[in-house]
Amino acid sequence: MINRRDASTIPAGAEHKLLATYGLSDTKPMAVGTEAVVYALGDDRVLKVYADPTQRDVLDTLREFHDRLDTSGVPWTVPRIHSITRHGELLAVVEDRVPGTTMDTHALGAEDPELEQLYLQTARQIGTLKVDPPLRRRRLLPAPGTTPGGDSDWNAFITSLVAGKLLTVAPILRGDIPDIDTRAEQLLDRFTGLYDGPESVVHGDFYPGNILMTDRASVSGVIDFGSFTMIGDPLYDLATACAFWRMYEPDHRTARNRLLAAATAGLPAQHHRRLLDYLLVAALTTCDLYPEPDRPIQATGHYQWARDILRDNTYWQLTP
Repeated sequence: MINRRDASTIPAGAEHKLLATYGLSDTKPMAVGTEAVVYALGDDRVLKVYADPTQRDVLDTLREFHDRLDTSGVPWTVPRIHSITRHGELLAVVEDRVPGTTMDTHALGAEDPELEQLYLQTARQIGTLKVDPPLRRRRLLPAPGTTPGGDSDWNAFITSLVAGKLLTVAPILRGDIPDIDTRAEQLLDRFTGLYDGPESVVHGDFYPGNILMTDRASVSGVIDFGSFTMIGDPLYDLATACAFWRMYEPDHRTARNRLLAAATAGLPAQHHRRLLDYLLVAALTTCDLYPEPDRPIQATGHYQWARDILRDNTYWQLTP
């Protein structure tokens, strides 16, 4: 699971004192996220107030990453970080204000072909991003309790990621998917051998809430590179984008399959299987990430989303 100090724990007095430093004493927040409260700081910048000052090293890494990220080949930008300052028990981060509102606010209904096409197009554009000079590790940020890994093969990295996660989640998943161990073994078998495909930045958390738009036809920015960001196969973001579209809505399976069909159009046959494999990898490795107070993990919405993917024989290409 993800362990972060929630923005709701920010002490009001400490926040008020910090805001006064930036001349924002009477300003209402633009948004409240999991880790930070966001305020407008003029027309072109925002101030983010973080609850956890131990995130300083993480934010320094993100600033360096954004500075090295080449977005010259895409029609949108990322929010560059200008300063990171500790104020007592809080952190203040000033970064670019990318215009627009999140893509999910532009959706017209359950099926929105134009927006879905733009969404998948943006996912493909992520696959053209490069870091200069290159990032010499697979993860942008180390997992909790670990140090950044080296430049191991992508297939080996995915194998290690899934195998490590199964130690925690397989006992839980067996209650819903009795043959999960056999299925996982078959999945890992498909990642044997060296990866020989293209490599790029993988956002890792590419969903409509992380895409900013100025209108229904224009993407202005992609935000929240971080804990899930990697260097690897660009098909990973394309696959998970399909899974994250309307992911908690009643029609999530229909929406996911509709986008998968659109994503695979024109791709070589071997890429179809790889897209499904990345869908399964994402479900396996994130199923327990978002626990809720006083509820078993099996009762949480994200676990149920992952469970439904992992129980679907069509994704494993098994006979119903």
